[in-house]
Amino acid sequence: MIRSARPKADRKREFAELYQESYSLVYNHVRYRIANDAAAEDVVADAFLKAARNFDSFDPSKSRFSTWVIAIAMNCMRDRWRRERPQVALEDVPERLMSQPDTMEDFANRDLVDRLLKAIEPEEREIVLLRYRDGLRNVEIAERLGMSASTVSTKLFNARTKMREAAGPLF
Repeated sequence: MIRSARPKADRKREFAELYQESYSLVYNHVRYRIANDAAAEDVVADAFLKAARNFDSFDPSKSRFSTWVIAIAMNCMRDRWRRERPQVALEDVPERLMSQPDTMEDFANRDLVDRLLKAIEPEEREIVLLRYRDGLRNVEIAERLGMSASTVSTKLFNARTKMREAAGPLF
């Protein structure tokens, strides 16, 4: 469908409807990955602004609108990470990212996971979480992050290598 042939008012109305339907999904996706409400709101705002500017290129036959905007948001997050190169301290990791431990062994495992995740770059961390926490396949991760499946595989391999090194004699 060629959107530019449609009246501008119809495109604006369609974008507004899609925005209303998908905002919370996009925000929750970003907020889950960014430990700061204001930063998450900034990323989501940037993503929807880019989506609005490029709405004519959105093809509903290729993906849902929310998936398209999430991919844009992930690119905005990566751009932000590259600019800021944040160092995430353990106390800044949202509690909801970790399950509630039931035993001392669970506490030790959580500490190990935290240490291993801190050993990798934010973009690698995102891929690792999508793969092992969310259970997505590399192809699904690639679609969500707007990169090729081979790039995801390479980044995942590099992240696992760094995590093995950080684990030391445990592995």
